[in-house]
Amino acid sequence: MFTDAPDRAERELGAPRQLSYVEADAIVDSLAREFRDAGLSAGDVIAIQAPNTIETPLLLLAAWRASLVPCLLPLLWRLDEIHHAFSLVNPRAAVACTRYGDDEPAQTLGEAAAKHMSMRFVFAFGEHVPDGITPLDDAFATPDVAERPGDPDTGSSPDQADQAALITWAVSGRGPYPVVRTHSEILALSRLFGAHLKFRRSDIVLNTYPYTSVSALAGQLVAPLLAGCQVALHLPFDFDVFVHQLEEQSITCAAVPAPVIAALEERHNLRTGKLSLTRIGCVWPSPHAVKPGAGLFETPLPVFDIYNFGELAVILRERASGSDPSLLPLGKLFIPGDEESDTPVVETRVRGSVKSEDEQQVLKGTLTVRGSSVPSSTAIDVDAPDNHVLRPDAHGFLDTGIGCYVDETLSNQFRCKKSEDVIYHGGTVIAASELDRLYGEFSEFLDAAAFVIDDAVMGERIFAAVLPRPDQAPSLERLKAFLAERRVAPHKTPDQLVIVKTIPRSNDGTVLRDQILAQL
Repeated sequence: MFTDAPDRAERELGAPRQLSYVEADAIVDSLAREFRDAGLSAGDVIAIQAPNTIETPLLLLAAWRASLVPCLLPLLWRLDEIHHAFSLVNPRAAVACTRYGDDEPAQTLGEAAAKHMSMRFVFAFGEHVPDGITPLDDAFATPDVAERPGDPDTGSSPDQADQAALITWAVSGRGPYPVVRTHSEILALSRLFGAHLKFRRSDIVLNTYPYTSVSALAGQLVAPLLAGCQVALHLPFDFDVFVHQLEEQSITCAAVPAPVIAALEERHNLRTGKLSLTRIGCVWPSPHAVKPGAGLFETPLPVFDIYNFGELAVILRERASGSDPSLLPLGKLFIPGDEESDTPVVETRVRGSVKSEDEQQVLKGTLTVRGSSVPSSTAIDVDAPDNHVLRPDAHGFLDTGIGCYVDETLSNQFRCKKSEDVIYHGGTVIAASELDRLYGEFSEFLDAAAFVIDDAVMGERIFAAVLPRPDQAPSLERLKAFLAERRVAPHKTPDQLVIVKTIPRSNDGTVLRDQILAQL
């Protein structure tokens, strides 16, 4: 069963719905038929930009049933980011909701489609579908399953394990790039979640994350479906609604950031027995953010730490009592119960060099990964200009670009370190160089660069160091207006402008962000 968030109507997304799996299966058939009748063929890429409502998992399942490759677009993205994404993956179709907050995703996808020759079809659901866009609301109507005929032939062929199944987006210091996964890689990751979290048919799983990452999709959709669980959806993020859903929907399993678990323990004592929760996932969206001793809250529930390494790897493990979640395992990790397998679900190695620090040997470098859940190739043609991350080395390892280190005190474990080239802001990941370019193109600045300051709530807050033109008094409001006119995602707007005498750079032009802070 799928269940919508109770505050869906308050967010002007229509009345919340609840569908049995029989009803959901019929809607998936109807959507798959719409895609095939429109002329989409097996292997075509379909971009999806939709909120965490019941339509989104149905769209994903329908794309797979029609043998399409869904490309998941974050809802925060606007026309600037969508143009970039379309230029890399060449989608043939796109689908979006008509409105989310103040944004109109379907209208934006329609504008993007007009600029990309690969695009042929744009679909939408919700009120006031724009002209020229195909509405899908009839396909989403709750069917009368009693009168449902036999399973229709959608024209799809049986999916092969090594066929492309999904495109999500990772971010390096050079910007976002597509990550393609096959059916077998998604299945391996789903099995990892199912085995660790011990999903059972009686479970009700609350998904608090948008289905725009492979971790959310595998762990909070595919794994529960394979186990026959019920799936409830939460529109990120409202703590009071979250607690209401835990209580009223008898949620047994959920995955949230560490501060939410701490708040749940503090404000809604988990020992009272009022909740049906039996285990909880602690999601670390960036491995470097796990500081030594962080997240060591007291809870009577089993806690499963979930580490996302961009979109290239996921590590999942049950936290032992008193263990430090900032220490991550080196070597081969297997699905519980599948330790005899020849292929680990993920294997970690540090590639770098050994140096002497504080009278001990320290291996510093970047994390490399391989395994049955790790993307092995692009699997489809993409036009990413710098696609080296998805080219395994001779031993099958991918370089994640995530800095890490091992010292003599860490036995078969490593810690990650922060890269100045990537910004983690409110659960999103942004390339700092992208912000440098955007801010630097504003006509009132001679030069500009982004830098961050740690923040307990947002992770990192974004600031713009600017060198204004002599005849200009810099204005944050005018910079915001410039970025809005460029149709740039709003989360890339800095919180504050800071006037500096110079933007320090290395000989190759790299911004020295630590030296910006030293000027302040």
